[in-house]
Amino acid sequence: MALMKFTFTNQAMEELKKRQANHSLSLFYYTDAADCGCPSSGIFALRVNDEDEKEYDSILETNLGNVKAQKWALVYLDENNVLDYKESQGTFILKSERGYLNMNVPLENKSKVH
Repeated sequence: MALMKFTFTNQAMEELKKRQANHSLSLFYYTDAADCGCPSSGIFALRVNDEDEKEYDSILETNLGNVKAQKWALVYLDENNVLDYKESQGTFILKSERGYLNMNVPLENKSKVH
């Protein structure tokens, strides 16, 4: 089995830096289905400063450093995953060799929620 890759584009890294969100990153999978973790029932979100989340049990090695993740949700990613930023839309985009996985990835700063 090939090793999963998760890469941030230069545009995504620049935007994260502008938002002071280029460290302490995690990838969280939201699902609204109680019994089904189906790809059609959930989305990935980028989170910053989310140290208190108990669901993280895996680490993605990326070109921006380690990113915490939920191991069970990684099945929804592919072999080569890229997080990009589209300035014209002001959105982060998650894509893979399969195509777009999420065309509007939310960025949440958990330290500002309190």
